[in-house]
Amino acid sequence: MDVSDFYDDYVPRQVSVGINDRHRSILGLLVRFGLRPHHHVLEIGSGVGTVTELIADALDSAGSVTGIDISPKSIEIARRRLGNRGNVTLISGNILEVEVTDRFDVVVLPDVIEHIPLELHEQLFGRIAGWLRDDGFALLHYPNPHHLQWVHEHRPHLLQIVDQPIHADVLLANACPHGLYLDHYERYSIWVREGDYVFAVLRSLEGIGEFHDLPEPRPSLWVRMSRRAKRSLRLLARRRVSQAPE
Repeated sequence: MDVSDFYDDYVPRQVSVGINDRHRSILGLLVRFGLRPHHHVLEIGSGVGTVTELIADALDSAGSVTGIDISPKSIEIARRRLGNRGNVTLISGNILEVEVTDRFDVVVLPDVIEHIPLELHEQLFGRIAGWLRDDGFALLHYPNPHHLQWVHEHRPHLLQIVDQPIHADVLLANACPHGLYLDHYERYSIWVREGDYVFAVLRSLEGIGEFHDLPEPRPSLWVRMSRRAKRSLRLLARRRVSQAPE
């Protein structure tokens, strides 16, 4: 069975699960790191359109989301669900082969990169870098590699056709040669106490501009009141000295 056939067969499970906490968490991270209503978003591995739907709801009429998935059946189901939305475009095809000429403010890979063979990652990041606007960002959400290794050993029945741990050094070894740098990396928990997921935010070196000093912090209310009281005491002391009899 090839990857496309596997995810065609995986569609009923995606449909039955629907939108869950993982999908909502991904949207929250996108907003946290800069997704805005007018942005143009590329979603790699859009499946049946769960995250796509959440992104589309977060955009206004000026924004758009383009979803690409290797499974024709997934795209077919996504079109049934989202076909009436004017800000959604759905494409069936291999992300390393599809023709996409636009550039995007945001590129998101929602639990996808671990299912793309490692030997193809350098080519993948080359494409991502070409699609990303200079001031945009790419968000990659995927299983904590240490947790995924544990799953390989203890719960292999949960694994998909390609399901490999992606450690940070491997991620950067493939991304950095294409002018992408790591802006943020974090492990966190959705369903497992010790942290079952990580996310990485990548940005383009072309988007790095000037650096500016932070403004001087305003003194706290307590400090301002203390200074005012000291000034008042000094004024009062001077008045007493000037009014004292000679």
